Amino acid sequence: MITKDILLYENGDGGQLDTSNNDIQLTELLYQQVYICLFGGNVEAVTKGNELESELRNDWWGNPLFFKDKKNKQFNSVTEKTLNETVLNPAGRQTIKRAVESDLQCLSGIAKTEVTIKLPSSSKVEILVRLKQPQNEQDVTLQIIWSNARKELITFKTI
Repeated sequence: MITKDILLYENGDGGQLDTSNNDIQLTELLYQQVYICLFGGNVEAVTKGNELESELRNDWWGNPLFFKDKKNKQFNSVTEKTLNETVLNPAGRQTIKRAVESDLQCLSGIAKTEVTIKLPSSSKVEILVRLKQPQNEQDVTLQIIWSNARKELITFKTI
């Protein structure tokens, strides 16, 4: 079964909808799902499920509304939070890898993921996510470059 979703891309200023001829473009790739899993939640807090209604919530507003009882579907941006808080060294590389793998758990029912983390410089993180979809044998690798100095995503593309 092939599903379509809105095509998102990264332009260095947050995710953007792709449009052509005044129409929102669609895609059948999981590219945008990876982007949303890693950078689509709220970096201030992770939904725990025991928040009081009277307290200010810093997690993504949609988690309790849409996915209250489905923790594996919640968007929490553990990856982005980890990238913002982690020192770029060998131990930090492993911490980032665990965060990416955690955020991608929601895709486990539709694709196998393999995550590789590289530190090409003292201020950049390269995240490679290999996706293999068994139902259509689609195999794609996404490259994500994070600038630790600017605390922002600078590249997100298929390689």
